[in-house]
Amino acid sequence: MKRTDFEGMCELFKDGRLTWVENTSDHKTGRVISCGSDSLEVEVAGRRESWKAGDCQELTHGYRVNYDEVKKHPHEFDSHLD
Repeated sequence: MKRTDFEGMCELFKDGRLTWVENTSDHKTGRVISCGSDSLEVEVAGRRESWKAGDCQELTHGYRVNYDEVKKHPHEFDSHLD
């Protein structure tokens, strides 16, 4: 996972959204329960595991979010009701 993707995914997590990832090394999937500086704490089958950000791919909403595009056009992706 690129740094931009990691930061965008952690921002969604911090906003209270359920965030899911797959470990690309062993293909386990789990729910993000904490974001670190370059790692994730993930709940997998009732256990807590720490995964490196570079070993993960986001699965939230069933598709991969392109955070480079979100950063270019933030108002098109803004879901807050102002």
